[in-house]
Amino acid sequence: MMKKRFGPLLAVLVLLLAPEGALSDDLVTLRLDDGTAENGFRMGGGLGHAVLFEAPSGDWTLSAVAVYGKLEPNRTSEIFVLEIWDETLNALTKVTDRADSYFGDEFGWALVDVPDVRICGPFLVSIYEFGGVYIGTDIGSATGRSFITARNPNRILAWDLEPYQQNETEWMIRAVGSSPAPEVVSVRILSEGASQSSPASVEVELSDADGNLKRATLFIAENENREVVWSAEEEIEGSEATVRFSWPGTLFRVSGPDGSVSPVLTAEVAGVSEELRPLLDRSAPCVLLLNFGESRAAAYAYFGEDGRLNALIDVAGDVHYVSRDVLNATAPQADYMAFLTKNITASKGETAVAFYRMDAPPDSSILSTGYHEPIVLTRSPLFNYRVLLEEVEAKAGDYVLILLVEDEAYNTVWLAGSATVRRL
Repeated sequence: MMKKRFGPLLAVLVLLLAPEGALSDDLVTLRLDDGTAENGFRMGGGLGHAVLFEAPSGDWTLSAVAVYGKLEPNRTSEIFVLEIWDETLNALTKVTDRADSYFGDEFGWALVDVPDVRICGPFLVSIYEFGGVYIGTDIGSATGRSFITARNPNRILAWDLEPYQQNETEWMIRAVGSSPAPEVVSVRILSEGASQSSPASVEVELSDADGNLKRATLFIAENENREVVWSAEEEIEGSEATVRFSWPGTLFRVSGPDGSVSPVLTAEVAGVSEELRPLLDRSAPCVLLLNFGESRAAAYAYFGEDGRLNALIDVAGDVHYVSRDVLNATAPQADYMAFLTKNITASKGETAVAFYRMDAPPDSSILSTGYHEPIVLTRSPLFNYRVLLEEVEAKAGDYVLILLVEDEAYNTVWLAGSATVRRL
């Protein structure tokens, strides 16, 4: 009925909530695991744990490898070998070192420097621990990009690790590297005063040496308390871009039967048909608290042009609620009451929605993220739970501009506090 879509705003929130992806300002980390090891596996016998990655740009330099592991107490070897192979299984570089120089008696991340190597396209990272190290194993839904390898000649072996299945196993090995980051060439305030009749206007010039610009996001924060009241994104590409943002001096508020929260960050829904646009106009990232908060899921709340809540869909694509109007538009022959009984998990009185809020601390280079007070869904889904999105005027005063620029290689550049606009 409805396909899952991962919007830019949620990508920004994930970046802010989980900054471990970058080990320094200049490096990004490619990862397939979820950060939690359900187990550890020691290979031995000359076999290797290997993970297949894809260089995120054509000018990407691998500098280090992160491995989650611990020492085998009765290890038969003190040495490990780390190798980087290209997509034809030719060795690009390798490191040989003592295991106890990087790993301890408890599981932890070890960062192994490798000679810088420029990579384009797919590459394999393989570690041969010769029975001396347990490598962290992430068990669950997996990409199928974790392999067993052997050397001399270099080859990928058949997966025969019972009870582990390849489509449920990720070796906790990550690749760390860099590529040219975007550059903010200039920020120009075209119109400083913000009102609905005459919005504030900002023009930004951007460049990127390797030509893979992806997205620019502007956040507007109240100067006095540093709370973010507005955000807007623009998809960009190529090596140069000029982006113009406007702000009408408003913010979004979500109201329920028992109160309201604001400001709530929203974005226009991408890829919606003209038929569904009136019903799925804007989305807001949130956390669903199900069954009196016993379980939670990162999700989107979708609102129509009239502000009514029309859908709650988590980031895995699972539908927790759609309105009668949405079902009628997508499956006109369906019985909504039967659908409601069988499919809606957002239960009246048992489910709450917590919308994100952001602050821009003056002494920090990133935004801090938290949650508004949850809105409990105390009314019937037949009437959209009586939850409404409204655009209202922001209070008068000065507002700080924060710019986030991203490229296809996961580089990010922040520019904060260098310009302001005024809500009239």
